[in-house]
Amino acid sequence: MTTKIIDFKTPVNEGLISDFEQKIGSSLPNEYRLFLEKYNGGYPEPSSFQFFDSDNIEDGSSVDRFLSLGCEKYHDLNQYFINYKDRIPPNFLPIAHDPGGNLILISLNHDKPAIFFWDHEFEADEDEGELPNMSNVHFISHSFPDFLKRLCKTEI
Repeated sequence: MTTKIIDFKTPVNEGLISDFEQKIGSSLPNEYRLFLEKYNGGYPEPSSFQFFDSDNIEDGSSVDRFLSLGCEKYHDLNQYFINYKDRIPPNFLPIAHDPGGNLILISLNHDKPAIFFWDHEFEADEDEGELPNMSNVHFISHSFPDFLKRLCKTEI
């Protein structure tokens, strides 16, 4: 099934993406960069996806909205980076959220730019001295294009 991106925003230019990459200290995976240049946010149809949790039980969610650069107050990629950089493991970037406030992350490891689900219900407890780790981060797909291809119509 082909994924359509609905209600996308003004595409971003190379300069804005480069400025953001400089701010986060990493370049974006090329496929995700191309997505920002073309769509800069929006929501997918279909929007559901599956993954396996840390107990190897199948689970799923849906993309509520992809984040954008510089045009949406409540879905701003830069603001999400600022808000979550100390709450998610290093070398990950939030690129979307689900309806429940969980995040879809992209790995900034260019050898493996995979997509992951971050479950906010089980995030590290900073008050207890815990550091963000992978215990609440679950693999979804090997790449951003693969993630888009795997989106499906499912009642979650």
